[in-house]
Parts: sequence; structure tokens; C-alpha cells
Amino acid sequence: MLLAIDIGNTTIGLGLFPEPGKGIELFVRKIPSHPARSADDYKREITALLRQGGRSSSLPLRDQDAAILSSVVPPLNRPMLRAVRELLGAPPLIVSHTLHGGLHFKVKHPDRVGADRIAVAVAGAHRYRKPVAVVDLGTATTITVVGSRLSFLGGSIMPGMQLMQQALSTRTAQLPSVVPGKPQAAVGKDTRSAIASGILYGTAGAVENLLKNMEKELAFKVQLVLTGGYAPLLSSFLRRKHEVVPHLLFEGLRLIYLKTTGAETGE
Repeated sequence: MLLAIDIGNTTIGLGLFPEPGKGIELFVRKIPSHPARSADDYKREITALLRQGGRSSSLPLRDQDAAILSSVVPPLNRPMLRAVRELLGAPPLIVSHTLHGGLHFKVKHPDRVGADRIAVAVAGAHRYRKPVAVVDLGTATTITVVGSRLSFLGGSIMPGMQLMQQALSTRTAQLPSVVPGKPQAAVGKDTRSAIASGILYGTAGAVENLLKNMEKELAFKVQLVLTGGYAPLLSSFLRRKHEVVPHLLFEGLRLIYLKTTGAETGE
């Protein structure tokens, strides 16, 4: 099996591939990133995922099982690394610009590219086999562009929809806290519907405008794919043709693991 771990700013995603070479099945468990937990707590969460995937409660076989980790929250790495080592007997592979699944970085500082963006870039390029723009809608809304021959070209980063809402509710005197949801219309009839309209239509417009300008600069078209927690919500607000792939990041982690270890994909 392959245990794929994504430590994000809001949630920690735990993914289990019972047969990573085939990539047919994926079991997912998500827990809040904060407050930070102990290594024993993470071990319990991982064990629960193993049971969900049909594994016994006994420790996995060390010579057959492996793990890979992407993280954008370094302070949470240490207890998670300890949990994985105690369960598997070995540390996980850690995604970075040096463990990149074959990407060729065409950016100024590859060492500063987030592990999550590396993972979705690998998955998007592998899935479509042509230039692709991956929009990851999580705590931040990121657009990551991969050109031909696995060229990581860069992209954009803007506040995510939940972060927009939090900024409005905490930095203003009278605007309420609103859970981002589908507005009834672009013209809000009260404060809550106006906030919902601004966040959803505003994010959709920003994404489409950014893509338009990116393609103009690059002089080629890209395949658009949405992923992340808010991808299904934003999908209906985009006029441009696209696909929604909820677990694209886990797929990227699987591919990076296979590429790094030289394992056959069976695909």
C-alpha cells in the first residue's frame, strides 16, 4: 500500500492506495490541521484509515508499505513524521523541488514552490498529456500552469473563498460571518447574499481573467482542471470548459512516489 499525506493550512488529508501501481482505489480521511496533535494522535487517525481501506489493525508490513508526504505547514511535520516512522518503520518520501516527479522548473525559485502545487502539477500533466492549468481551491486559490514536456511555468496565488469571508468578518465592524455557499443571484438583496455573490462570482471572474491573460502571455491554450475543497462549488460559476477532479493532489503524490522509486504503474 501507499499512504499519501497532505498537510495543508486548514486540513490534513490522509490518502490510502491499496495498490499504488494500479491507482484504482483511494480511501481518504481528513482531519483539521489545527490545533496541532501528537504523533500518537496521528497514528490513531492513520490506523483508522487503514481499517477503512480493509487493512487489519496490526502494523503494516514494513517491506511492502510506504508513505509520501506533502506539507505547507512545517511546524506540523515533526509529529506526523514520527507517526509514520513508528507505523512503517521508515520515514515517508517528502515532496519538494528535488522530489518532483519529472517536472522541469521554469521559475526563479523552485525551492519555494509549495509541495501541494508540485503534486497537482504532476497529476494534471500526467492526466491530460498537454498544457494544463490546475486551479486548487482551498485555503488559498492557486493556479498552477504546466506546459509541454512537464515544464512547470508558474501561476498565481490569491486568497481562498473561506479566507475572503474571514477577512471580511474579522476586519470590518458590521459584516457577518458567512459560510461560502451558492448565491441566488449576482445582485445580493441583503448583506449575506451580497457577500456570497462577491466571493463566488468574484473568484470565478478572477480565475477566468487570470487564465485569459496567462494564455495570452504564453501564446498557447491550456486544459483547465479544478480541484480542492471548493472546486464543486465554483464549477457552476465558470463559463469556460473544465473538469473537476477532487483528489488530484493524492494522484500526484502517487505518481511522484512511483516515479521516484522506479515502480511500474500497471497503467
